[in-house]
Amino acid sequence: MWKIILFLVAGIAIGNRLNLNDSGKAVNGRLQQIGLLLLLLAMGISIGLNESVLADISSIGWQSIAFAFSTTFGSILAVWLVSRFIYKGV
Repeated sequence: MWKIILFLVAGIAIGNRLNLNDSGKAVNGRLQQIGLLLLLLAMGISIGLNESVLADISSIGWQSIAFAFSTTFGSILAVWLVSRFIYKGV
């Protein structure tokens, strides 16, 4: 965990010191995309090698769908309730 925080802080410090023009920012964005794709590839390989995950993939999928819908609905409900409370006096 400390390595992650250390690299994050180092990146912030380097980014704060660099004065990139538009083409430098474009290169940085492209490097970020490549890094993200490599990370996703590595995660996919890890999941593919894990036999217990593959055996339970349908159960995991349904749980993921239920979690996604419940968090979305809960967020919408919370915003609606807070909005009614805030705008009640307006």
